[in-house]
Amino acid sequence: MAIRVFAIIMALAFVASAVVQYNDPDPHLWIPIYLFPAILSVIVWRIKDQRPALLMSVLLVASLFYFAGAIYQWPAHWEGVALRNGMKTVNIEEGRESLGLGLVFVTLFIYWLVLHFRPHVRR
Repeated sequence: MAIRVFAIIMALAFVASAVVQYNDPDPHLWIPIYLFPAILSVIVWRIKDQRPALLMSVLLVASLFYFAGAIYQWPAHWEGVALRNGMKTVNIEEGRESLGLGLVFVTLFIYWLVLHFRPHVRR
């Protein structure tokens, strides 16, 4: 039950993240990056006792890609995320992007772990 609540909260958070990417210089890249985990979150929210093999595979592979993206986007010099002063340097933008990708990685990996260790129910 807790994973279903977490999944719907994260789905809403990822949709909100996709919406705010509209003003980004490259929304065609970042909107799908956040909508994909939103869709996966809704799927995790909808399943009850199953442990679908395809979903498990997608979650694991996607989480690894998001992890690689978070590492790749990590700024050369960490300057924080500068919420008060806006986006003054490329390092701040890359820091935000890296943290966003890292959040997606953690979320998808949590889904995978919960489903992986869920008892399998045959129907």
